[in-house]
This record gives sequence, C-alpha cells and structure tokens, in this order.
Amino acid sequence: MTTRIVILLRVVLAVGFMGCLGIQALLIASVFLDPTDSAGAAETAVVAILVIGLICVEVAMVCVWQLLILVGRGTVFSPAAFRWVDHIIRTIGIAAILVLILGYIVGEIDDAPGVILIGAVPALLVAGVAMLVYVQRMLLVQAVGFSTELEAVI
Repeated sequence: MTTRIVILLRVVLAVGFMGCLGIQALLIASVFLDPTDSAGAAETAVVAILVIGLICVEVAMVCVWQLLILVGRGTVFSPAAFRWVDHIIRTIGIAAILVLILGYIVGEIDDAPGVILIGAVPALLVAGVAMLVYVQRMLLVQAVGFSTELEAVI
C-alpha cells in the first residue's frame, strides 16, 4: 500500500473518530442535560444503545488504525494482526446485537410487532459483515502460513 493511501485512511479514521465523539456528546447532552424534557426510559435506552453502537464504531476504527501501523511496518502478515481483526469481529457482533435490541425497543414504543422483524433484517446484515470479516481473517491466516513457509525456504 502506498504511503498516500495510508495517510488518507488515517485522516478518514481520525475525522470519523472525532465525528463519533461529537455525536456521542450531543446524544448524551440531549437526554441528560435538557432540563425541560424529562427523558422516558425508552428514549434513554435508545440513546444508550446509540452511544454504545458508536463506541463499537470507534473500537473498530482504532483496530483498523493499528492494522495500518502494521501495514506501514510491513508486518501485517504476522500473528499480531489476528488480535486486531478478532477485536473487529467481536465489535461487529456486538453491533449486530445492539441493532436487534434497538429494533425491539422501537417495536415496543410504536406497539408494532412487525417493526421487530424489520429490525432483525439489519441485524442479520451486520452479522453478515462480521462473518465476512471472519472469512477475511481466515485468508489472513493462510497468508501468514504461506509467508512463514516462504521464509523457511529462503
């Protein structure tokens, strides 16, 4: 990967991270610091799920940042990369569960059981992304194995 692309990705990750922090601050302020509006339990739960979801995005961004550091060092095809990819997979799995819970809460608020089923579809899609990243992890395992074999031959 060229240095320009790595720098561009780091800029995108930094801006995204700051954006997530800003949105989290606004969400928390809207619920807990607004004296005129008493937040209900459902609204507080939705905000809490959104904040935790943004934390998941931030964790994934930090993991990608760490993978970019490995790319810069030329050691991305090493066992050290597995830890960061595993964190990304777990984070996406947690996000899928949060989407499912959010669909349930919205379905209960609107008293529409169909919304719960509609909320299950995005949760399955997010879980599908976790499975896709898992497949890519398996490809990384193979690449590390090939790299180790090549080093042994040389």
